[in-house]
Amino acid sequence: MPSSPLAHWQHQASAILSGLLGDWLASRGNPLAIDMQLYRHGRPLVLDDLIQDGQAPRRSLVLLVHGLTELESIWDFPGQPGTNYATALCEGLGAEPLSLRYNTGRAIPDNGRALAQQLDALVAAWPVPVENLVLIGHSMGGLLIRSACHYGEAAGYDWIRTVDSCVYLGSPHDGAWLARLAQGGAGVLQALPRDYLKAIGDVIDLRSVGIRNLNRGQITDQPEEQPPLLATARHYAICGLLGRHRANPANWLFGDALVHEDSARGHRQPGWQLTDQATLAGIDHIRLAHHPAVLAQLEDWLR
Repeated sequence: MPSSPLAHWQHQASAILSGLLGDWLASRGNPLAIDMQLYRHGRPLVLDDLIQDGQAPRRSLVLLVHGLTELESIWDFPGQPGTNYATALCEGLGAEPLSLRYNTGRAIPDNGRALAQQLDALVAAWPVPVENLVLIGHSMGGLLIRSACHYGEAAGYDWIRTVDSCVYLGSPHDGAWLARLAQGGAGVLQALPRDYLKAIGDVIDLRSVGIRNLNRGQITDQPEEQPPLLATARHYAICGLLGRHRANPANWLFGDALVHEDSARGHRQPGWQLTDQATLAGIDHIRLAHHPAVLAQLEDWLR
């Protein structure tokens, strides 16, 4: 974890900047661009440390993948730094809790290929054979998991055979309404005759390719391509709703504030068959990453 409040806010500011302009920063080799890195207990994963801490490495892994402009700290329960879904599940599953930090402004397909390669290296170098891998993604993180599974399977990586379950928390499989609104709004303003309105449209249009991928939930290089779910794994989706009662108009209008329920369930995805799905009313998009009700559902599915 960051060593001080100042360090935390510096990291958070870097995550927000990377989400908005991360592709631009990475293309220029800017040091503010976040590198993809696996974390264990809030620190970069070092396999040698795992062996030296005196504990036998576990054969199951739970990996948390955050969403746009987030850090791995998004998973921490309020007032409980270092306590998250992975750490809570690890004892029951006999698993090692891990998390991922990455540049959310990069294209999701590029991050998917990179994560597929990192997981292949991780499983190959793990001190004991990995038997089960559970992947849990929040928002964009769920799309990244699907992209990594697609590219990992295409490349014939060994880690694909270890994937037991993929869980998607508020992931915009059919696209995010706010991302589409930004795209449409920028286009309208840029087409207007007033120069100052065009300028506003240009500013709105200065958003990363990662954000643009959220328009339709794009996970491969081909915008219209929608690969099937990894056939050898179980797949679960959790949807949040703003209102505590399903009939609340806010749920129909905004879903969990950023993602509609149908999109979180992949309603428009061809040939999809989720193992199970749950809708949790009264839980907004951000709280899906650290809510007791979500943990209870994960425990029911995964243990």
